[in-house]
Amino acid sequence: MPQSKPVKIVMLTGYLGAGKTTILNNILANDQGIRAAVIVNDIGEVNVDASLIKEGGLNQTDSLIPLTNGCICCTLSDDLAKQLGDIAASGDFDYIIIEASGICEPIPIAYTISAFCDQSKYEGNAPLDLDNIVAVVDCARMYDEFNGGKDLLEDDIDEDDIESLLIQQIEFCSTLVLNKTDLVNPDQIAELKAIVRSLQKDAVIVEAENGEVPMDQILNTGRFSFERAYSSAAWIDAMEHPEEHEDPEVLEYDIETFVYHRRKPFDVDKFNDLLQNFPDEIIRTKGTFWAQQNPDMCYVFEQAGHQVRLNESGLWVATAPEDEFKRIVAESPEIMDSWDPEVGDRENKLCIIGRHMDKDDIVAKLDACLTDYVPQDEDYPEDGE
Repeated sequence: MPQSKPVKIVMLTGYLGAGKTTILNNILANDQGIRAAVIVNDIGEVNVDASLIKEGGLNQTDSLIPLTNGCICCTLSDDLAKQLGDIAASGDFDYIIIEASGICEPIPIAYTISAFCDQSKYEGNAPLDLDNIVAVVDCARMYDEFNGGKDLLEDDIDEDDIESLLIQQIEFCSTLVLNKTDLVNPDQIAELKAIVRSLQKDAVIVEAENGEVPMDQILNTGRFSFERAYSSAAWIDAMEHPEEHEDPEVLEYDIETFVYHRRKPFDVDKFNDLLQNFPDEIIRTKGTFWAQQNPDMCYVFEQAGHQVRLNESGLWVATAPEDEFKRIVAESPEIMDSWDPEVGDRENKLCIIGRHMDKDDIVAKLDACLTDYVPQDEDYPEDGE
């Protein structure tokens, strides 16, 4: 008989030793009749986690599939899709639990899974649904190795640093487990929770000892959507809702977020000079960037510590030919809600997250990099007409 209800997928992420395998074993040891298949990804020829799970004991209704010699966010993505399809088609399972390698970035994996779920639905195959992404944080290790989580807020984090990976895992999830809380004190838990919340606004935070998390916080939660998880990072939420106040538990530790918004372009040379002495108290900056040197192009600017990126994001709507402009506005009329009669949709809009920030000083330094906009010969239809 074809599978009628979708098989729910749960992905466990978190750095090495955070407790993902312990949580997974607790799921498998449940007495609630849960039929779960398990996909475990570890780097190397010997899949250590798969061995641990086997030693923990699998029910006859459980299936263990180890993926080795690669990461499921890159070289093993095709293998992952095939395994998901085969499990769903068997009709033997209600859940698929994926334990990602501790060094995997979560967004590419989630994208692969989400795309395959959509493809299966479109092609009429056995249905699959990515239900929950669970990020596991080792509280004790945060204090032993990462200064109680404060290292995640430092200004010198590079792309390849462990802290950068931890930030990505925390920012992109729907459930966040603070594990090993018995190894730290209540004040440390409170501070760590505030730091985590400063990076991740919407995920459900669950405290746990020995990976013992209630099943209803992991399985069949209905919490995950790719768009919602991507937008749950604190910097994105601040961009979309700048009028909202900060979370009190975040403010208690002097972690702030504000949005810098101007309808004038940056002079890139002046901005580059500022980057040479960027305020140390700024942890992260991300958002749309308008440069006078190329005023038709919308850029995305991102800063994390000393790591800086500026990538093209496409032309501003204001540069579109009249027919194309009318089509775009007809399809997305909300564009006109923030339309400026002089510059159209062009803007600098940067979300800035920091600790112990002098906001007025930072704003003044950014303002000093602005310049007047010089219109091109051909420009957008004024006021959208």
